[in-house]
Amino acid sequence: MIPIPRREFVHGLGFRMLGLGLSNLSALAGPRADAEGPAGFGRVKHCIFLFLYGGLRSLIRRERMTKRNVSTVFFATQVAVAMAILMAGSEDLRAQPLFTSQDLFISGHDNVNIYRIPSLIVSPKGTILAFCEARQGDDGDPTNLVLKRSLFEDPPSQPRNLNGYPRTFGYGVNWQSMQVVLAGKGEAIMQPCPVVDRTTGEILICCQEIRGGLANLLKNEWHGRCLILSSVDDGVTWSSPREITESVGHFAAGPGIGIQLKSGRLVIPGYSKDGARCIFSDDHGKTWRAGTPVKNKGCNESQVVELSDGSLLMNMRQGGRRRYVALSKDQGETWLKENNEESLPDPGCQASILRFPNRAAGARDLLLFANPPHPAPFEARTNLTVRLSDDDGQTWKASREVDPGPGAYSSLAVLADGSTIGLLYETGEKHPYEKIAFVRFNLEWLTTTPKSNTGN
Repeated sequence: MIPIPRREFVHGLGFRMLGLGLSNLSALAGPRADAEGPAGFGRVKHCIFLFLYGGLRSLIRRERMTKRNVSTVFFATQVAVAMAILMAGSEDLRAQPLFTSQDLFISGHDNVNIYRIPSLIVSPKGTILAFCEARQGDDGDPTNLVLKRSLFEDPPSQPRNLNGYPRTFGYGVNWQSMQVVLAGKGEAIMQPCPVVDRTTGEILICCQEIRGGLANLLKNEWHGRCLILSSVDDGVTWSSPREITESVGHFAAGPGIGIQLKSGRLVIPGYSKDGARCIFSDDHGKTWRAGTPVKNKGCNESQVVELSDGSLLMNMRQGGRRRYVALSKDQGETWLKENNEESLPDPGCQASILRFPNRAAGARDLLLFANPPHPAPFEARTNLTVRLSDDDGQTWKASREVDPGPGAYSSLAVLADGSTIGLLYETGEKHPYEKIAFVRFNLEWLTTTPKSNTGN
């Protein structure tokens, strides 16, 4: 069930029918991007306070007149209605669990043999950008970097201004046709890892080009070139690739996404032959350099998140049965406190981690983590699950299965409404590489006990 905006809820109480001009209350309550979750109830209570205060002032003025009994009745009605909202608010105003799913890239479609390695970001304009590799045939064939961009509902359901652009919400319904961001032309374009520069509005992608296709990757992963592409028009068009191998060395990005720190630094996690590390830029992507790798040389595919205190947490794939994590106090330059994360079992697979801004004043931001949670071999890529932490990843107090079947690589993103989460992941009926699906859900779904064992 899609959450009911507070504006509709307040009108639904029939304030206009009372003839009291209470539509002003609903106007104060919405529309807002954050008006569909529990945190927004404080705004409604503030509106109710103003509403009662106005009624009290009106009552005091009217008490000086002869019709004091009538005005007293009016104010008593206001109090009764307001109290009804407050009493019901903690439950009725809470967003309902939301979960939708759709297949986005299906192997065999558009002359593509198999789609792999999903990556999901949201542009400054609010558009969802879903990237992946389009592997055209066997290992010796070229691999393209492809993209699908979201379309928005028409007519708009609830238009509002986002970063200076008019946008509506309800996406996940329609998508534009697949576009090729960078064609392999005999080479393999692999491991897309986009990052959004919120200062400039530019979208950048780091990827790896393996000459000779995937067959050469299996022989020598460090034979490739590290490339950067960029878009300044919301992902519609892309620049020619620019090689940065000389600056960062042989580096495989992600796979997944990069992040922009509060300081403005762009950080792209990944790995080299020496282990997991990050590359970063302090001039909006013009120049790049590499940080120090973690000490555990067995770590490779990685993702990074900025914690509440500004430190970085890198979450990595390794050969063991658990995820491996490390902290950085210098924005990804060096790493410390490396250890196995015992609470995050893993079969040796890529995973995704994301910071979800917490609206509660003074509270730590939430962390989301997604992977197939089995401490078993490579073949155990099933039961893709999302976990939630409210203490910067020290503990994971809530989790829910997204898909009971095959599931492997994934990518998380906070969608433009600020309360919905998007997840792009590999899945299928017999194996996890039959298609790439897009799901969207909210925290209410994630923290609600499922009614069946399907997770939905």
